[in-house]
Amino acid sequence: FAFPSVKEGFGLAAMEALAAGVPLVVRDLPVLREVFGPTARFAATPHDLATELGHALTTDAPARRDAGRALAARHTWASAAHSHLDFYRSLDRT
Repeated sequence: FAFPSVKEGFGLAAMEALAAGVPLVVRDLPVLREVFGPTARFAATPHDLATELGHALTTDAPARRDAGRALAARHTWASAAHSHLDFYRSLDRT
């Protein structure tokens, strides 16, 4: 899955690709490195994107695929809701 976004906050579509076990190549942005870490391949230029997509399509990486599925499994709607509630409760300290 190619995710060449230049302005991104999380990357839900990319996370869905990981959940499906699809190799992931994302734009080399700090936020995407933080979210995806070693589960994705990173590309800074169009040439890099093409190169990394080629590697993703021709190199079997079971450990990366398993790590991607595990990462996606940790990002559930329930955990997101609980995190938001915890944050909002932390603000209500009157």
